[in-house]
Amino acid sequence: MIRPYYLLDTNIISELMKQNPAQSVIEKVNEHEKFCALSSTTWNELLYGVNIMPAGKKRDFYFDTLVDKIQSDFEIIQYDNHAAWIQADIRSRLKENRTPIEFDDTQIASIAISNCMILVTRNTKHFEAIQKVSPLMVENWFE
Repeated sequence: MIRPYYLLDTNIISELMKQNPAQSVIEKVNEHEKFCALSSTTWNELLYGVNIMPAGKKRDFYFDTLVDKIQSDFEIIQYDNHAAWIQADIRSRLKENRTPIEFDDTQIASIAISNCMILVTRNTKHFEAIQKVSPLMVENWFE
């Protein structure tokens, strides 16, 4: 079994689901598809996003795409005990620095770190403070 190397953030999967996704993202995902995974936090964010959409064909399309394509194409890496220890450390360091960060972002970062993965996101600014207090590696496939 091939071990995933890239952890795709929610905005990367959302981009893949667009009618006209960024070509750079498509190329990178195709190039590294066997090495890509999602965090359970990202999976939750995606499902929540679909669940709050108004009922109808658009919602059904996105739900079917998530279940039939995304869930079957990418491993979902769980938030586990090791990631919890890392996240607690990151959050305490950020609190010391008086740097507010979204809980979900620290959770996604801790999953990436605990699995020695590179976090792929468009929102690199969201993770800069985390990078200052941890070994988090980040790439932006939109560039």
